[in-house]
Amino acid sequence: MGGKGHGVEVRTSSIRLFFVFEGKRHRETLMLNGAPMAPTPANVRYGHRLAVEIRERIKHGTFSMAEYFPTNGQGAGLTVESQLDTWLNAQIVASSTKAGYRSAVNFWKREIGAKALRGLLKSDVLTAMAKHPELSQKTINNYLSVLRSTLDLAVGDHLLQESPAADIHGKKHQKEPPDPFEPDEVEAIIASIRARHHEQVANFVEFWFWTGLRTSEIFALKWSNVDLRGGTILVREAMVRGEHKDSTKTNEARIVRLNSRARAALQRQRSFTQPAGEEVFLDPRYGKPWIEERAFRRSFWTPTLKLLGIRYRRPYNMRHSYATAMLMASMAPGFCARQLGHSTKMFLETYAKWVDNVRDDAEMARLESSLAVPQKAKARI
Repeated sequence: MGGKGHGVEVRTSSIRLFFVFEGKRHRETLMLNGAPMAPTPANVRYGHRLAVEIRERIKHGTFSMAEYFPTNGQGAGLTVESQLDTWLNAQIVASSTKAGYRSAVNFWKREIGAKALRGLLKSDVLTAMAKHPELSQKTINNYLSVLRSTLDLAVGDHLLQESPAADIHGKKHQKEPPDPFEPDEVEAIIASIRARHHEQVANFVEFWFWTGLRTSEIFALKWSNVDLRGGTILVREAMVRGEHKDSTKTNEARIVRLNSRARAALQRQRSFTQPAGEEVFLDPRYGKPWIEERAFRRSFWTPTLKLLGIRYRRPYNMRHSYATAMLMASMAPGFCARQLGHSTKMFLETYAKWVDNVRDDAEMARLESSLAVPQKAKARI
């Protein structure tokens, strides 16, 4: 199978590069994971590209033997998979964040992990993405961000001259609008869960509907942060992917005022969990804190919506339901935002439709009020 050309020798079971550097002739075997790189057509093409790259860098005085042919057998033979692992191990982030990174890393390992790092092409990345139209644009953007960071690290470590993903940018994705439950749906869900499941689950759902806490916040709520006499709770902790965090998503603690429905749910819950003095809401099947949403969805939420014939929305929409209920009651957006842990600007952007509806109804009521005067005057004529 042998043959030489343009500084590349294709042998029976390997590929060698020939070049002159600092007056010395070099014969270097391309390695992959510590073994000679197989002379497949794709690897041979890669060898030719690498030979051209080496000649250009020698010409411009930027070539380094240690960079291309280090003694440990990596470098030119480094795979995308190895570089992904290097990048992931270098990240100092929360466990929940790292879990998200790991999902992206595993995706790229499956799609392009076996490819030589120096042989990775922009088209390889684009093809991998095109094979998965089922992925949301947000997910693809997250995966791309991880790959770009991985390849940027390789450039910074002088393993690549440039990143093949540098000019591949994610597309803007449209954030799903709030999809709250109607008031009658809210009551039906609470009643059904109370009738068919444990009282603790009904308390949990009713409290969630009437406080609008984030999923991570309600999972981590402790009795030490509940003031039933004052009618408030302190939201300052979170439970994310089973990991307890001493801060909320926004890293800001907040006081949430309780309405009568939320207070009633807590009053009923006291006998179940307050004596232990820890988490307010537990999974009654095991007597342990809720650590992730999936168990709640599968066992209680999804079956209840299916039974009632209510269009499925994920539990997070209980938060949207409370936000819109406050707005429809003509409560001030600034107050609503503080209750939910939003900035006023974000709250208005998220719930603009309902804010506008409330304002429009108020403005039309003013007009109707003015129209009522002539009608009374006409009746007296």
